[in-house]
Amino acid sequence: MHLRTRIEEIVELGFAAPVGDPTDMFETFTRIVNDRCGGVRGRQIDLRLVEVPGLGFGGTDIDTLRNAACIEATEDHKAVVALNTTSFQGTALLCIAEEHDTAFIGNQALPEEYVQRGDGRLLTMATTLEANLRALASRLVAEGALEGRRVGVVAPSTPGEAEATETSLVAGLEAAGVDVRFFDVLDCSGTSVCTGGMSASVQRLIEERIDVLFPTLNAVSLPLYLTEMVAQGVPAGAVQFYNSDFNSHGNEVVAALVVTFGGDPAGALYDGTVLLVHADAGRFREPDYRPAAFDEMCMREYRENSPLGQDYDPTDPAETSKYGMVGLVCSVYRTALRALHDAGHNPARADVFAALENLGPVDVPGMLPASLAPGKWAMSDSLLPVTFRYPCPGAGRSGEAETCLVPSDYSQMQVGAP
Repeated sequence: MHLRTRIEEIVELGFAAPVGDPTDMFETFTRIVNDRCGGVRGRQIDLRLVEVPGLGFGGTDIDTLRNAACIEATEDHKAVVALNTTSFQGTALLCIAEEHDTAFIGNQALPEEYVQRGDGRLLTMATTLEANLRALASRLVAEGALEGRRVGVVAPSTPGEAEATETSLVAGLEAAGVDVRFFDVLDCSGTSVCTGGMSASVQRLIEERIDVLFPTLNAVSLPLYLTEMVAQGVPAGAVQFYNSDFNSHGNEVVAALVVTFGGDPAGALYDGTVLLVHADAGRFREPDYRPAAFDEMCMREYRENSPLGQDYDPTDPAETSKYGMVGLVCSVYRTALRALHDAGHNPARADVFAALENLGPVDVPGMLPASLAPGKWAMSDSLLPVTFRYPCPGAGRSGEAETCLVPSDYSQMQVGAP
């Protein structure tokens, strides 16, 4: 089951989402498996599509809409495995994995509680939210980056996310003696646009003379928060931002939304933000960059078998995110297909789930360290610091928004399950 969030809805709000056509990517890889390989152990893959609203306007909150998609996928289509590469959050994850005995494989950092309640059926190619935030806090404390600083934290009211932020990041910082002046939770009012309490939060930031901020807001709400900071007179350079893979901020497309929607002032304010992420973001800009063999294999198969005939260049800022989406779809799908194969002939659901958590090393974009094991359901085994820059240094190295994520040297990589 392909669960596709309709990311084109954010385009209608003025955002950009240049990631190609994930539906065609899933369908193309399905044809390859069925036509060339005869399916998995002789059984054809029956890929179905359930689309999920991206924003949640019109009187129905986004969590309810996502849960409706869960019901459609699990009860109407009887899905055994649901796959997502375009963001899927909230209690609908529990609807799939806990309530309907269906596996979910995605690429977004997930709440630790949800992953544990999924009991091997809720899997992510990233880390858990808490693991990423704990690692970020520990790294900054060890570096002395927060000594003498006045710290603020702001999170969305999306189910599971504020709780994850408080128990990992806020608690970790306070335990280390960091001066955390406020932790604000913005009300999303059942949508993906979290503006409730935003103005008051920025006022508090100014009153408390905050000079370090951790904004774990989603891709739509972060630019709005930055815009509010600009409107209230916070100058560029006054606040050092730190972030993580929380809400996919380590993704070039998501990072670019800061300027696409917030404009030059928001970009200038956010410039210099340091993020700790699981993906090798921005590496394609280095002069000696060579795409990973796994990524090249995925692109070759997609290029040669898709009716769209796309051939994305990983070194072209306008195409690299589309190239990345091909690799992501390929990786998520490959993980599911390996489990279906390892589960044997005519497997029960329990056989598929057992096979998933026993896959061992898994192939992810960039061929970074990643694995699954009993009790280890977040695949990423590494984290790497990257820096948001606006404008991106070097002519012709950024997309239309002129932003970029600049990776650190591999010597800065934290290896081992966070």
